[in-house]
Parts: sequence; structure tokens; C-alpha cells
Amino acid sequence: MKKLALLFFLTMGILSCRQTQTEGETVTVDNGVEIPIKACVEANKKILGNSVEPVAFCKCLIPKFYADLKNDPEKLKLLKEGKWDELSKEKQELVIRYYQDCITQTATADSTSMLTITPGMAESIKATMKKDLAGTEMEKTNDIDNYCNCIVNSLKTGFTAKEVMQTNFNETAKYKKLVDSCLRTTKR
Repeated sequence: MKKLALLFFLTMGILSCRQTQTEGETVTVDNGVEIPIKACVEANKKILGNSVEPVAFCKCLIPKFYADLKNDPEKLKLLKEGKWDELSKEKQELVIRYYQDCITQTATADSTSMLTITPGMAESIKATMKKDLAGTEMEKTNDIDNYCNCIVNSLKTGFTAKEVMQTNFNETAKYKKLVDSCLRTTKR
């Protein structure tokens, strides 16, 4: 289940800044290259709520992506255009690390902000979970569709953004209780 947190960060990273960039504030990285942040800020406000300061979060995140992509003109163009979903596919672990690092650096004192999982994010998380669980013993003993629904729905309703974003989320008692409950209720 450690993959679930990694999957969540990746999905969030891919989908959170999918919106088209518009005019507004930019982050200037080395050599004076300017990257717009408005779409990133707006998307992360919706997803992370008040759990992070969204402008600071995007100002932390964008330079990390830039440093990794600056020697690849094609990918750098995607970053400037706000097409992060196309950037993140190859470097899942790196994206997750970037998100965890920036969330830690820009966290606010609001521990009550619920995590927003959009329908698209939910479907992507479920699809990846199903793929990861295919051919496992769990697939034989549990209804995988219902299990995935149980996990995602519980994340949406029972966890704050801060709880999900913590580094050891999969090892928390609350998360383990959720997994056990979903396993029990989806037994064949």
C-alpha cells in the first residue's frame, strides 16, 4: 500500500497543473527564464485547500521541475505552457519527491483543510490501483473495484490534506485502519 501514497502524489502532480497557463505572476529561474504560475496556483488551491500557501508552493515546485528539464527544450516548452501532465509521466519518483518537499516547505497551520480529489484524479488513482492489484492474491479474495472505490472515497471524506501529505502516511494508524476496513468490506 506504500504505492498508494506515491500514486496519489503522482496523480496530484499530473492533474493539479493541467489547466492552461494564463497571464499573471511568473517564477524566474536561471538565465532569466520566466515560467507562469497562475494555473499551478489555482489548481493547488482547489486540491490542497488551505493546507499549503499555493503561491509559495508553486514557487518551490516550478524551479525543481525547471532544474530537471532545462536541457530538454521540448520538455521545457511543456513546462512553460503548463502541460505538466505530459512532463510527469517519465519521472514519477522525482515528481513525488518534489511535491513532498514543497508541501513540507509551504505548509500552513490549517490542519482541517480537506483534500480535494477531483473525479478525474479519482479515476486515475483507481485505474492505477487496479493495475497494481491485477494478478495478486487480493484480486482473488476481494472485489477490487469496490476496494479501490472504498479507499478513494475514504481519502476524500475522512482525511485532511495534511494527513495524506505526510511522508509516512501509509504507516499511520488511521490509514492502516482504513485499509483493513476496506479489505473486510470488499471480501468475496
